Amino acid sequence: MDLIKQQIIELLKSIGVSGVIELTTPPKPEMGDLAFACFGLAKEQGKNPAEVAKDLKKELDSRLRGNDALEKVEVFGPYVNFYLNNVELAKMVLNQKDPSTSFHSAQGKVMVEFAHPNTHKPVHIGHLRTMITGESMARIFENVGNKVVRANYQGDVGMHIAKCLWGIMQDKDWEKIIKNLKTTSERAIFLGQVYARGGQAYEKDEQAKKEIEEINAKIYSQDKSIRGLYKKTRKWSLNYFDYIYQRVDTHFDRFYFESECFELGKKIVLEGVKNGIFEESQGAIIFAGSKYGLHDRVFVNSKGLPTYEAKDMALARLQFKEYHPDFIYHVVAKEQTEYFKVMFKALEFTLPNSKDKEKHLVYGWVSLKEGKMSSRTGQVILAEWLLDEAEKKITEVMKGREIENKEKIIRKIANAAIKYSMLKTGIGNDIIFDINEAVSLTGDSGPYLLYIVARIKSILRKSKAFLTAGRSKVVVGSVEPQEKSLILQIAQFPEVTKEAVEKLDPSRIAKYLFELAQKFNSFYENCPVLQAESVVVRDFRLQLISMTGQAMEHGLGLLGITAIDEM
Repeated sequence: MDLIKQQIIELLKSIGVSGVIELTTPPKPEMGDLAFACFGLAKEQGKNPAEVAKDLKKELDSRLRGNDALEKVEVFGPYVNFYLNNVELAKMVLNQKDPSTSFHSAQGKVMVEFAHPNTHKPVHIGHLRTMITGESMARIFENVGNKVVRANYQGDVGMHIAKCLWGIMQDKDWEKIIKNLKTTSERAIFLGQVYARGGQAYEKDEQAKKEIEEINAKIYSQDKSIRGLYKKTRKWSLNYFDYIYQRVDTHFDRFYFESECFELGKKIVLEGVKNGIFEESQGAIIFAGSKYGLHDRVFVNSKGLPTYEAKDMALARLQFKEYHPDFIYHVVAKEQTEYFKVMFKALEFTLPNSKDKEKHLVYGWVSLKEGKMSSRTGQVILAEWLLDEAEKKITEVMKGREIENKEKIIRKIANAAIKYSMLKTGIGNDIIFDINEAVSLTGDSGPYLLYIVARIKSILRKSKAFLTAGRSKVVVGSVEPQEKSLILQIAQFPEVTKEAVEKLDPSRIAKYLFELAQKFNSFYENCPVLQAESVVVRDFRLQLISMTGQAMEHGLGLLGITAIDEM
C-alpha cells in the first residue's frame, strides 16, 4: 500500500502539486480507495477547491496510461479520488513474503519502565494495566527496529513498608503466624491485609502513627531489630511479583529498587543545594518548580529522609549510566503528570544529558463501580483474582469442548481477554473494566480475535492442496468487493504500526485487528474458500486468509497476546 501511495504522490507532484501530500481513505467504498483534498492547493491558487479538483482530474487522466496500479480518477466536490486496479492490488499485496512487514523508524535504544509494584502492598488491577501496557509498548518499539530495555522500579523502602510491618506486629503471636504461611499467594494476601491495617491506623491513631514513623526510620537505617522481618517479607513480595509477571508473559532486563537509590538521591540533592538547584525551606529541601511555571516539591524532608523525588534523581543517573538510552518512557498513571513535569525539570540541572529524553507515558485509571481503588483501605481488585476469574469464566465457556492442552489454552484465552480489554481503549483514557464483556467470544474482545485466527488455521489445515503462504506466486483472476476490502486492510498493517509508535498507543493496533477480523468474517460469509468455483479461486482465497492470519497473529503478538491453533 505504501508503494501505491508513493506512486500517487509522485503522480501529483508531476502535475505541479507541491508540499506535503496527504492521502486519506474516502468514507464510502464507492468513492474510491484513496483521496486527495484540494483545500490547501486552492488556497495557494486563490481558487475554489472543487474547481481545482476538476483541473487536477484533467491533468491526471492524461497520465494514467501505463500505470497498472490505478484504474481511474474521479472528483467528489473538493476531493480527487483514486480507484485502484483490484487485480494489481491483490498481486502486489498477496505476493509479499510477509503481509505484516512493519514500518521501520528506529529511535535507537529505548528504555520502557513499567509495572512498579511496591513491596508489601497488593498487586491490583491498576498494576495489571501498566504491566500490559508497558509490555505491549516494548514490543511495538522492538517491532520497528528499536533496541528495548525493559526496566521495573519497585518501592522497597518507605512509609508503606513501615505500615505493613507495624500491622504484622500487632498480633502477639505474629512470628508463629508468618511461619505458618507456606504459599506465595497466602503470603501476598497476608501482606495486603496487614498493610491495610497499618494504613488505617496511621490515619486514625496518633500513637500508631508515631510507632510507624519510628519503624520507617529503622528501615532506612537498617536497624537490626527490624531488618530480619523486613528482608523476609520483601522476599515474599518479590517472589509474588515474579509469579504475576510470568502469568501475564512479561519480563524485565533490570529491576531497580528504591533501597539502592535513596542514599545516592540524598547525596545528589545535597550537592544541588550548594549549586543552587535545590533550596532549604522550613527544615526540608525543595526544588522550586514555581520558578519554571510548575509547583514546588520536597526532595529531602524535615527529618532528613529522601523522598520519592530524591530517589528518582538517583534512578535516572543509574539508568543513563548503565544503559545510555536515547529515550526513557515511564509508564505511569496520569495522576503523576504534574509530578513528572517537576522531576524532568529538576533532572535538567542534576543530569543535563537527560534533557528531552525522559518521557512520561500516561495511562488512564482502571475504575470500578464503587469508585477509585485504595490499597490503604484494602478495597482493591487484586490482579491474581482478576486473572483467576477470567480463567474460570473461559473454562465455563469452553465446557464440553475437546481440545489438546485445554488448561494452557484456557489460560491463553483468559490472558487475551484481559490484555485486549486493557489495550483496546486509548492509552490515556480511563477504563471501566467489564469482565463479562472481556471474555466474550463475540464482539470486540480478545477471545473473539483468537477465535478468528483459530478458524483460519482450521481452514488451512483442511486444505491439503494448499501451499504455505509465500511459497508460490498467486494467480489472480477477478476480485470480489469483500476480497478487496480484506486485501486493503492487510495492506494497512505497516501504517498502523507506525501510528502506534508515533502516538505511543497500542489501541491503534487493537482497533486495526478488530476491523481486520470483521472484514474477514464478511469475506468468509460471501466468498466460499474450500468450496470455491475453481482451483485458481480457491488457492487465491486460501492465500488471502493465510495472510490475514499472519497479520492477525503478528498484531496480537504486539499486544502481548499469544495466538492459538484451536478453540
